[in-house]
Amino acid sequence: LSVEMLAADAAEPITSAGNAQLGIAVLAGIAVIVLLITKLKMHAFLALTIGSLALGSFAGAAPADTIASFTAGLGSTVASVGVLIALGAILGKLLADSGGADQIVDTILAKASRGAMPWAMVLIASIIGLPLFFEV
Repeated sequence: LSVEMLAADAAEPITSAGNAQLGIAVLAGIAVIVLLITKLKMHAFLALTIGSLALGSFAGAAPADTIASFTAGLGSTVASVGVLIALGAILGKLLADSGGADQIVDTILAKASRGAMPWAMVLIASIIGLPLFFEV
């Protein structure tokens, strides 16, 4: 795919804001997300949703256009990775509830030398990282 082909498929911008305003809007949107998660202890998905709406507002986009853009982007993302997330959640729940995760950790740590401990932790994180899908 060439850049021209990708640009031809791009949607029309929902705002006519300049680069400076868009940059400030991005920083403000990120700040909103961070504050909602850290200070208000809001769930990450809800904070990201509100942050995207704030970004659209700061960028000068119409609320209806911002919502339409958000739902189109979320819909295409969920359509492409939804099954993967669902299967990861199922596998993660089974691994966590069955005690399999603890057994994997204990086995790897028992076989690792003191010098190899950081690499053992990397291996554990890559294997046990699957239950993180359950938290989604």
